[in-house]
Amino acid sequence: MHLNTLAGRGYSDLTQYPVFPWVLADYESENLDLSDPKTFRRLEKPMGCQTLEGEDEFKKRYESWDDPEVPKFHYGSHYSSAGIVLFYLLRLPPFSLENQKLQGGQFDHADRLFNSVQDTWLSAAGKGNTSDVKELIPEFFYMPEFLENRFNLDLGEKQSGEKVGHVVLPPWAKGSAREFIRRHREALESDYVSENLHHWIDLIFGFKQRGKAAEEAVNVFYHYTYEGIVDIDSVTDPAMKASILAQINHFGQTPKQLFLKPHVKRRIDRKLPPHPLKHSTHLAPHEIRKTSDSLTQIVTLKEKILAVGTNNLLKPRTFTKYVAWGFPDRSLRFMSYDQDRLLSTHENLHGGNQIQCAGVSHNGQILVTGADDGLVCVWRISKDGPRALRRLDLEKSLCAHTGRITCLCVNQPYMMIVSGSDDCTVILWDLGSLVFIRQLPEFPSPVSAIYVNDLTGEIATAAGIMLAISSINGGCLAVVNTSQLPSDFILSVTSYTFSDWLETNWYVMGHQSGAVKVWEMIHCSDERSSQSKTTNNAMGGLGLRGSDKVVPEYRLVLHKVLKFHKHPVTALHLTDDLKQLLSGDSNGNLLSWTLPDESLRRSLNQG
Repeated sequence: MHLNTLAGRGYSDLTQYPVFPWVLADYESENLDLSDPKTFRRLEKPMGCQTLEGEDEFKKRYESWDDPEVPKFHYGSHYSSAGIVLFYLLRLPPFSLENQKLQGGQFDHADRLFNSVQDTWLSAAGKGNTSDVKELIPEFFYMPEFLENRFNLDLGEKQSGEKVGHVVLPPWAKGSAREFIRRHREALESDYVSENLHHWIDLIFGFKQRGKAAEEAVNVFYHYTYEGIVDIDSVTDPAMKASILAQINHFGQTPKQLFLKPHVKRRIDRKLPPHPLKHSTHLAPHEIRKTSDSLTQIVTLKEKILAVGTNNLLKPRTFTKYVAWGFPDRSLRFMSYDQDRLLSTHENLHGGNQIQCAGVSHNGQILVTGADDGLVCVWRISKDGPRALRRLDLEKSLCAHTGRITCLCVNQPYMMIVSGSDDCTVILWDLGSLVFIRQLPEFPSPVSAIYVNDLTGEIATAAGIMLAISSINGGCLAVVNTSQLPSDFILSVTSYTFSDWLETNWYVMGHQSGAVKVWEMIHCSDERSSQSKTTNNAMGGLGLRGSDKVVPEYRLVLHKVLKFHKHPVTALHLTDDLKQLLSGDSNGNLLSWTLPDESLRRSLNQG
């Protein structure tokens, strides 16, 4: 994506949309084998040369071209254009409407729509169609929604009589768009692609894009697609000028050339740290320190471990200050972390109602408070000068909850606020425009904890003993009753944020009983899913109201119960370097769970 940005390509221009590679050639197998080179597309070849027949055809076209005014080219079409972007995104508004506009007000014939990943690959790979050499767009690696006809668009019927709906996925996706995206992203980050991606970069952004190297690589496109080939300002004929601009805008543009030499090969000797949650059976506890207050937040800053108690929240990005509330005068205060020195006091923020929870944006500039009155208030933290007192300017009061706000999460990577309440609801708000986005299905009990994964955008919501995992677009992915004891409430939740393509499906919960439970979210097609004895069910069976007909496609499987705390576990934090899981309880005990080297080696050898 960085290369696309440097080449001037972005989401705001369909004619210069980011281009991503096809990485797989296997869309037929039941199981995807990422250790087999045959599974992958030939990254050293452009899409038109994935077959020998296609390569020979384009070479003949190039060699036989004889036009003194038009330079030789292999491909009359392009791998990236506005039409290709709209072809892929036709199920996703507002691209659906743009797709119809492109086709004169209606969708193209059903047989020509994006209907099957395998068929699209076969067409683009030059197998029977020399006019199609399209590459992919970024959505293939992170957005399952574009593969589903969620808005029930009438896309017509194919000549076979088959109605076009969701995109037909390869067998290894197990019928799940989310699983397709997960495996596809895994393939993009695989060793084979890492070893060969530099070849594709040479073709698209590098030295094989133009000149003799492009000719030898069978990678020459129509001359108007290249930057700087035509000086449009020097064209005086209006009709010719309009024709050239139309060709450039509608038939594809080659990215800006970034490299004149071969791109370096990606290092694949990256040693990832062992996954502490995956190997949680070997985690050993170590007492770090004991404080007098209940611990409700743990943060690591370099080598330092910072922790605060009830009604306190550390303020990013330096974490040298914290926000405190719950005072008799209903005020909110900024305090210094090291000395507990009062920095500023802010009264009457919720009209005399007591603040119950707060959240701060990652950049430390936005504070969000929730109170007894059910309001979620968004404040901008500002200072007039270096020594001036902080000022809280109200941006907006968000109204939707009917009960006390119990928990808040401000997620800047996905620009959203998530609020939970005593009224058993969880609501998503837009952090930029400060408007209501959606409400998740209602829970059977008050919401006690919310966690949003910075990498995946998945929302973990705890209500009583129930845990539900939702997508950023509100779909329920998994739900589970985490305990047989109705009073063993979930008080804290965290997840894995080291890498968004490896093992993101792990969750840790802190319970009223003092237990720390590690859960893995697996697809229902996984054999381990049927072997699980945990209480998983359709959402209606577990009491989530409003979605009784929807069965989550994932299951949460209990991996390990970590026992050491004698008091309720109120805070959890997994360090960025994955070296330790930190847990804090209501009695002020702070623990570090780490993997002993010897037991880990034994575990890895057995696994």
